[in-house]
Amino acid sequence: MNFLTILNRKPHKMGAKKKHLFAKQQYRDAELGLIVSAPARIEILRYLDNHLVMNIPMLEEYIPLHRKTINHHVNLIERSGLIIGYYIGNMYFWSKNEKMGDDWDKISWVL
Repeated sequence: MNFLTILNRKPHKMGAKKKHLFAKQQYRDAELGLIVSAPARIEILRYLDNHLVMNIPMLEEYIPLHRKTINHHVNLIERSGLIIGYYIGNMYFWSKNEKMGDDWDKISWVL
């Protein structure tokens, strides 16, 4: 390939979506991998695995991190669907999402 041919080639699309290359389950497994990749999130999941319900003040006693950091990790876990949040009075609590039993089974090795 000569130099002019290289210059005239169309550039690769670095930011192009490649979702069509993998199955949905592979993306879900990768998302779960990201959730359990942080020690703080593992501890939050362990806490919830041993307790039925949690809120930020409960986690503050268990995990030696600032409440904003804990809240960030809990929100990431909630967006993954592993936990669900709800109000009891004016306090916000989280519990395991029982509909995600298969996903909890997949991450149980780390808990």
